Amino acid sequence: MYKRILLVDDDTDDTEIFEEALGEINPGITFYKAENGQDAFDKMMQQDTALPDLIFLDVNMPGMNGWQFLSLIKQDAGYKDIPVLMYSTSSAKRDIDQAEQLGATGFLIKPADYIGLKKALVLLLEQTTQEGLQKSAELIRKSEGY
Repeated sequence: MYKRILLVDDDTDDTEIFEEALGEINPGITFYKAENGQDAFDKMMQQDTALPDLIFLDVNMPGMNGWQFLSLIKQDAGYKDIPVLMYSTSSAKRDIDQAEQLGATGFLIKPADYIGLKKALVLLLEQTTQEGLQKSAELIRKSEGY
């Protein structure tokens, strides 16, 4: 069970919708947010903050983008085992391939609406392994036609 989830995304509307959907699905989850990779890394480095159990990571952000953050944490022994799902509006195969090459657990295309987001989160949060997360993210992409 994922008790602590970090969303790294500079879009405040997307962040608010994500937080609301997550709260409806499981109000017991602790939700953290960061505006970019540097902000996320700084929060993870704080000793009074527990590490997330799962990270949703946008690709395009100012400052440290998603690719840079993913590369950074996957090279660090203290963070490399945290599952990371890329969470982007992009459906480009090159982005999906790059996420896999850099060590992301999966690639989730941002759902077009709130109900789609809730369905995706329910499916993902049911998973207990990185393999399950990866398969679920692929299933969600295929069901959306990507």
